Amino acid sequence: MNNFERRLKKMELGLTSSSTPILMADTGLVLGSHPLSQLLASEFNHNFDAYDTAIDSVYNATRIGGSNYHHLLDGQHSLLSSIHAVKDVKADDSFLTEIAQASEHLLRDVASVSGINPFFTLTGEQFNSIASYCQEFGISKPFLADALTLNGPELIGGCLALTSSLIMGKKADPSLLSNLSGSFLVSSLATANPFLLPVAAGGMAYSIYKAEDKKEALITAGKGAIVSGSAIAVGTVIGGPVWLGCMVGIGTAVAVKYVLNNPEKAFTKVQDLIKPANSIFRKISLQIS
Repeated sequence: MNNFERRLKKMELGLTSSSTPILMADTGLVLGSHPLSQLLASEFNHNFDAYDTAIDSVYNATRIGGSNYHHLLDGQHSLLSSIHAVKDVKADDSFLTEIAQASEHLLRDVASVSGINPFFTLTGEQFNSIASYCQEFGISKPFLADALTLNGPELIGGCLALTSSLIMGKKADPSLLSNLSGSFLVSSLATANPFLLPVAAGGMAYSIYKAEDKKEALITAGKGAIVSGSAIAVGTVIGGPVWLGCMVGIGTAVAVKYVLNNPEKAFTKVQDLIKPANSIFRKISLQIS
């Protein structure tokens, strides 16, 4: 076994022995997704040549959708439509060249804050109609657009979830995958991540299918959802810099996970922590009385 194989084996053992590091990474990605998307956009989302100009021609001419929605509405940013957009840039381009140029542009647009939908585009009327319907259920237009597009942090989060789910599903106790999938499910709904949602749902379905005790698998998934939900909620309401929210969210995830997995030990530790305070309050009350 060479060094690479040994490192891969250690990574697999680390993933299958505990889901905590993955939950920490997922929490950090969720809470830091917007700054990360801005960083990726500033580094990678730039146009360089005539192929880029051709794909962005509709938006540059009409400004349809603005910077937030044009990847979804200008009819040029799905894979098929972008290939069609670049077909006349150079008369002697092969079809493979056109595919490569269109794909390369879309890959850089994944690094934008708004992201892309490589499968389809919508007209403004279609999007507004869907948005009006979704608003009846409390789903805002920005959230809907986010759910229909994929950007860099969402792609990273989805890949992390897919990789860890595949490793856990193959080697670990199904309860670990169930717990992790429950966390991923909450994260996908909180961030409108269209890649993470099917990964989480698939992992949960597989873990329940493989588990001998289906009820216990559902309970374990629920615990994972509580951990992720608590971390996101606490990290979101914390003011100050993003790194602070991420750190608090990760700390919350670890603490809630420990409490759910070890309720008796957690209760004992809380009692030990408040004993000094109880003693002080007792002395104060005796002095007052």
